[in-house]
Parts: sequence; C-alpha cells; structure tokens
Amino acid sequence: MNRLRPGVLLLVGLLTIMLAACAATQSATESGAQSGADLTGTWTGSTVSGARMITLVLKQTGDNLTGTLMGAGANIDGPVTGTVQGNTVRLRNDRGSTPLLTVKGDQISGTLSAGTAVTLRRTGK
Repeated sequence: MNRLRPGVLLLVGLLTIMLAACAATQSATESGAQSGADLTGTWTGSTVSGARMITLVLKQTGDNLTGTLMGAGANIDGPVTGTVQGNTVRLRNDRGSTPLLTVKGDQISGTLSAGTAVTLRRTGK
C-alpha cells in the first residue's frame, strides 16, 4: 500500500497540471486571442455595398502594424499605423482616423471612417 501512494500522488499532480494547461488554452481561445497570428500581407475586398474595392497592405512587428490603405476614400487612404490585440485591429492615419477592425483567420472586417463597413481577405503575404 505504501508503494502505491507515491505513484497515485504523482498521477494526481500530473493530471492537475494538464487540466490547468487545458483551461488556460481554452480561455485564450474563447477570448479571441490570435496567439502568434501575423497580419503581414496584402488584404483586399470591398465595402459591404460593393461600391469600392479596398486594398490594405500591412507589416506586423510584435503587436505593431504599419502599412498603406487604398480605395477607402480620401479621408483615410494613405499610410497607416496601428496595433493588434487578440483579434482587434486599430489603425490610425495621419488625419487621426482610427477604424476598429476584427480579424478572424484570413479575414478582416469592420467599419472604416464615415461608417463604411468592409470585409477584406488576405490575398498575399
């Protein structure tokens, strides 16, 4: 009986560690975290109405983004900088416009300035 006790304690300890790791992974997934997601590349699409074709070229370094937005309109087209946290992208241009976008896999969607809804898909890295 005494020889069995250390083995059982070790098994219970290992199971506890495994369950804690699974819970942490599930929590990160549910919160939308994109662990290791890299948004570097070319993203193209259109406004939801299909009125304009939009191209977003991004380079990601850590959580920071730099790039160029084209086709969205004069008040936001041009160089952009921003950040990505989890699945949320915040871009800013030199005019102060800050669209809030959401990443899901190879798709970015959200609303640009003036309420223009867009959906962009990665077309190149």
